[in-house]
Amino acid sequence: MTKKSPINFAKAFEELEKITQWFDSQDQLDLDLGLKQFERGLELASELKKKLSEVENNVEEIKKKFSE
Repeated sequence: MTKKSPINFAKAFEELEKITQWFDSQDQLDLDLGLKQFERGLELASELKKKLSEVENNVEEIKKKFSE
């Protein structure tokens, strides 16, 4: 089982923005490509949400450490 490398938050967020812009710019949507873009967008959103949660937990741990 291979472990995923940590995400680059800025690059992942930029890619998600590009996918959103792609959907906004389409006059005639290619259904298959749209589905692939949608799936990738959900993957990115999930990874970004997980990373934000990790950072939030780290901030809470740091706050606890210095409030004792």
